[in-house]
Amino acid sequence: MGELVEAPAGSAPSAPTNFAFSPSSASYNLSMREYLIAHPDFNGIAVGAFVFNPEGKLLLVQRAAHDSMPSLWEIPGGSCDFEDESLLHGVARELWEESGLCANFIGPLIGGREVFFIRETRRMCKFSFLVEVDGYEVKLDPNEHQAFLWVTEEEAQSGVCGDVEFKYTFREQRQSVLKAFQSRKEK
Repeated sequence: MGELVEAPAGSAPSAPTNFAFSPSSASYNLSMREYLIAHPDFNGIAVGAFVFNPEGKLLLVQRAAHDSMPSLWEIPGGSCDFEDESLLHGVARELWEESGLCANFIGPLIGGREVFFIRETRRMCKFSFLVEVDGYEVKLDPNEHQAFLWVTEEEAQSGVCGDVEFKYTFREQRQSVLKAFQSRKEK
């Protein structure tokens, strides 16, 4: 049964950066600047983290009601920063900032890169990875997210977890979530 958990007030300290990564993700262990120089068709990079708990449920977070795409659901993630040591460090930082979870292993890329536009002029690509964490106590930043759920594959497909109905930020987010479940089964 799904339980909606609301975000407490407060903010997280800096993201830990001590994590290992899969050899299949090694090509993302470069800075955003390096990636953008090699791929001039993009001018920004976003990352996402697929985190499963020991029961095989996936973490989804609900965007804050006062933010863009209010109250819609997604995996933890966001834009890489030029200050991030690598794209993989961006994944760990975003996961930490948005959920308070500490990445200890960044696994394979799920679903390839997604391309999208922000304000019609900024062409972004998004990379989302399976991520293993230390502990499962989620601490949301209420400026970004207002609640979280741990969902089963069936709940992710139906958009219903217990008595909570949820809608994804984008159709592609839902598709990526389902690919993450499939990838985990194949593992």
